[in-house]
Amino acid sequence: MRQHEVVLLRTRDRLGFREIAEVLGCDVKNAHKAWKRGVEDLAKQAAESHGQYIGEQLAIIEVAITGLMPAVVRGDVRSDEALCRLLDQQARLLGLYAPVKATVTVTDEMTARIKALADEIAQLEET
Repeated sequence: MRQHEVVLLRTRDRLGFREIAEVLGCDVKNAHKAWKRGVEDLAKQAAESHGQYIGEQLAIIEVAITGLMPAVVRGDVRSDEALCRLLDQQARLLGLYAPVKATVTVTDEMTARIKALADEIAQLEET
């Protein structure tokens, strides 16, 4: 309960930790610890809710895909388009569109040019 109170006083009322400590009758260190624990609890709750939401959305998409499949098999163009949108949304929720890592090779010529530019900047800073 104290954690919840501290989080409210800090975020809603914008009180500092000294003021919170005065309101709650504790020292500043305990007020800060209670705030930290309260924020961690809120973050944990948010993560759980987020996971549940994604699970619900994936289940809804699965039901919609299953319902569309007979029309897709019959060749219905609108159903094909709807299926593509659903599969795209499903892939996004699953994180399949994550950024791709790239390996970059720097040539000796590039390295020499960068060093020359760095030397020019150093000379400018000296003057």
